[in-house]
Amino acid sequence: MQESLDRQLTSKNYPYAIRIQGTFPYLKVRSVPKQTPPYRPLVEVVKNQSIFELKNVKGTLIGFRTPSYMQGVNVTGYHLHFITENRKNGGHLLDGQFQNLQVEIDQMSDVRVDLPQNSQFHQANLEGDKAGEVNKVER
Repeated sequence: MQESLDRQLTSKNYPYAIRIQGTFPYLKVRSVPKQTPPYRPLVEVVKNQSIFELKNVKGTLIGFRTPSYMQGVNVTGYHLHFITENRKNGGHLLDGQFQNLQVEIDQMSDVRVDLPQNSQFHQANLEGDKAGEVNKVER
């Protein structure tokens, strides 16, 4: 699917918002348990994730394709989440089978990042290279 999407891009230098609707023969998605403060690192949270295998479901994949130079702003490459048509199941896309889908791609020329204005963010330790952790969790 990623190769098919790549062929539709006008340039790999832009981020893209993506929506894919249809019936999916098979999807493998994951979801982590709801978190409460103090939030644990994602690499710890995913140890308790649930994996769901969905078959012949209607729904929507939504997400982004982020170029590699934007690592740290978002996960690079494709990052997609799924929700069923009835809004009862979904999660982060891990794998799937795709056919006859309606694909919408929007090239983005600007990216805005709003940072929290609270004491938790102000005092958080965000130092260090998190790329390894992100790749371990998201790939």
